[in-house]
Amino acid sequence: MTQLSGERALLVSSDGHATAQMREYIPYIDPAMRAEFEAFCDVFDREGMTTVNPKSLANRIDPELVQEWIDTVIETGRLAGQHDPERRLKELDHEGISAEIIFPDFGLPWELHPPLVAAILGYQRTPAQVEAANRAYNRWLVDFCGTAPERLHGLAVVSFADVEETIKEIHWAKENGLKGIVLPAFSEARPLFHRDFDPVWSALEETELPVSTHTAISSISDHLPAAMLQAVPDPACAAPLMTAQAFFFTQQILGHAVWGGVLERHPGLHLVLTEQGSGWVIGAVRGWDYSWGQSYLRRDVRKVVKEKPSVYYERQVHMGSSLFSKAEAEARADIGVHKILIGSDYPHHEGTWGAGPGTTEYMQATLGAARVPVEDARKMLGGNALETFHLDGTALRAVADRIGTPISTLLREPTKEWFPRGDVHKPLLSAW
Repeated sequence: MTQLSGERALLVSSDGHATAQMREYIPYIDPAMRAEFEAFCDVFDREGMTTVNPKSLANRIDPELVQEWIDTVIETGRLAGQHDPERRLKELDHEGISAEIIFPDFGLPWELHPPLVAAILGYQRTPAQVEAANRAYNRWLVDFCGTAPERLHGLAVVSFADVEETIKEIHWAKENGLKGIVLPAFSEARPLFHRDFDPVWSALEETELPVSTHTAISSISDHLPAAMLQAVPDPACAAPLMTAQAFFFTQQILGHAVWGGVLERHPGLHLVLTEQGSGWVIGAVRGWDYSWGQSYLRRDVRKVVKEKPSVYYERQVHMGSSLFSKAEAEARADIGVHKILIGSDYPHHEGTWGAGPGTTEYMQATLGAARVPVEDARKMLGGNALETFHLDGTALRAVADRIGTPISTLLREPTKEWFPRGDVHKPLLSAW
């Protein structure tokens, strides 16, 4: 199918974030813990911050960029879409995005600081707080997405701590219109391939809910390297050290799912790897195939991993490619054109919508610069997401015809360098 004159792109962002303002969670908190949470809200009012707070951003980016963020995003009210669905829809319209897959962000109940600061300070929530927070967030998210259920598609947060309760929450999420779950950080003593969790994976197969992972949310380890971060020679060194570890621990979830036999035992389980780069899977899967077939690895591993790892990757894995780089666009065939789901990462500074002129120019700087043909672009921009998350393509085509950007515009080669910094020119195999 070739490019059609005037066709508007059906763009589904595979990576967006939404959280309530902290006190908005109060009616969603279990009654037995509501007084405790209200007391926490008083503390949050004095000390708390979210990922997009200027104080939090100052830990990661230069002062002039923080000020630019304040002037162009905060002061103009664009961040309100994080908790206000009507404002969120205006942001999506402005960027030409028809629908969005929505993850949590930092700022869930009892989260006082983003992970970098929390790790340095040694701040952690109790297990009871985590469970109550997850339930409250999921119920708030259903109401948030209910404003435009054809466009806003939430992912439930679950802890896996109590298998029976996790399964109940999965069925609740399905019944209430959420489109999948987000994996948590697992204990190293009880990894995700532990047989205790097989009933959870079976429930996800039964409900046909895909499982998403996201850097700094999902991990093979729940250990935060507080001592290492406290010892850095300068605060600026903390972000690259922690980020590298966070990406590695998130990317290793795929290895655990393959070599731990999860994808073999549960062939109907689908895994979406979001905001952890895409290019790394090329070498990882090829390397695992070599280990399985040609290395000195013991052959009895095949009792658990019965197929080459690339078989599981092809059958069950999808790449939430946020943020997408030009190098990844050029390597799309090796990653798998049918696997790539592009994301805008609202409301984070590095997203396609925030730090530069916008999503249109970001697509030109990546897809356009890589001369991606329209057939490939249709899949990566939205077609793959429709299939992976079981979205209503007819309804979203109508949205795209109303607010979408002409696909010919998105695929135009850039005439200006809009993104001298950020992910556009990130090397293919770099985690950050």
